Amino acid sequence: MPDKVKSQQTTAPKRRFQRRPPSAEMLQNIYDNNIMGATAGFFCAIWAGRLMGERVSSTFTTPSYKDAETPYHYYFGVKDIALVLLVASKILFARTCIIRYIIRPALKRRLPDRDFLHQARLATAVYSALVHLLSVGAGLWAAYPILAQKSEPYSSHDSVSAMEKSFIIVQGAMQVSEIVVQFAERPAALFAKLNVVLTLLVVVAASMQRAVPVAGVAAAASSVLHLATDVWQIGQIFGGN
Repeated sequence: MPDKVKSQQTTAPKRRFQRRPPSAEMLQNIYDNNIMGATAGFFCAIWAGRLMGERVSSTFTTPSYKDAETPYHYYFGVKDIALVLLVASKILFARTCIIRYIIRPALKRRLPDRDFLHQARLATAVYSALVHLLSVGAGLWAAYPILAQKSEPYSSHDSVSAMEKSFIIVQGAMQVSEIVVQFAERPAALFAKLNVVLTLLVVVAASMQRAVPVAGVAAAASSVLHLATDVWQIGQIFGGN
């Protein structure tokens, strides 16, 4: 090899590989993949155990404490926590899928001039507003005996109906999933965290006393506050803040 060519090769500056910093969309997709993977892995493992005949898995997939004397009535107990966790994992999985594959693409087509961060914030606020609106309706349904003054807030039986137990299970799961979202995505929202935790405690205490209408009032009131916050956030995002 000639000395001139050799000297050029030895003295040429070496190019360093510069990694491009991850974009906001890439980081959000990684977060979504982690949430979907963790939640899907949890409830798929539970259902796989149920299909294999594992007794522990049946606690997660079926309502416990059935009333033997009154048909379609149930009690509340510690085993219901397992069913709440399973439903909460499915709610988190559905939330991530709906926001990522339905709401965000729709907003991207409707608002092409907004950047990804605005679209992601708006998608989260829209989903939260819709869910809390449904929660207000469900809470008012459960609280109807108190609002209409047709019965006492406590059940006349030692057990509650299947619909009332389903309401408590779903509300408990919604509050658990909301706690996960608040601590993972909104670390500075102290009031929202306190609201969710207090609502969960009221729902649990009311269910143990068979006071499902009281749990309905608490769920409806909490959802109204969350709904007002969601609407305010949507207005702030559209306002450019």
